Amino acid sequence: MSRLSRTTFVQLLIGKSICEALVVTAVAAGLFLATTNPALRGWLDRADGQTISGWAVDNNNPGRRVEVQLFIDDRFVEQRSANQPRPDVHQANRAADDWHGFVFATPQLAAGEHEAKVYVLHSGASSSRRTLQIIGNPIRFRSDVSQ
Repeated sequence: MSRLSRTTFVQLLIGKSICEALVVTAVAAGLFLATTNPALRGWLDRADGQTISGWAVDNNNPGRRVEVQLFIDDRFVEQRSANQPRPDVHQANRAADDWHGFVFATPQLAAGEHEAKVYVLHSGASSSRRTLQIIGNPIRFRSDVSQ
């Protein structure tokens, strides 16, 4: 194989690799956009032995009350609508009205340290496909006695 042929072959391989990387990136971006909703926002404000609370909003549909799910130590606990009053969220221009808060009663837990996470339930393009998006950061808290 001549030197010119090798150079052309290497250039073709590099071009092919770039095209493959672009296709993989496009597929990954499409999958991400199909399964997530960047307009879902919220925060986990508090977690302790009594309650776990925060807020959640869908900026694409600000009047809708989103569904949230509580997980403690990576175990599902409960699902509810984020429909409790949170005037502070409205006043900060993060929601169209006051009704985007959630409060969960902390379930009975073994004494020790635990981690609470709250996810917003998101329906993609198909209502039969639903995914969870975490809101805010997980909060670690202690339960001093079994309740």
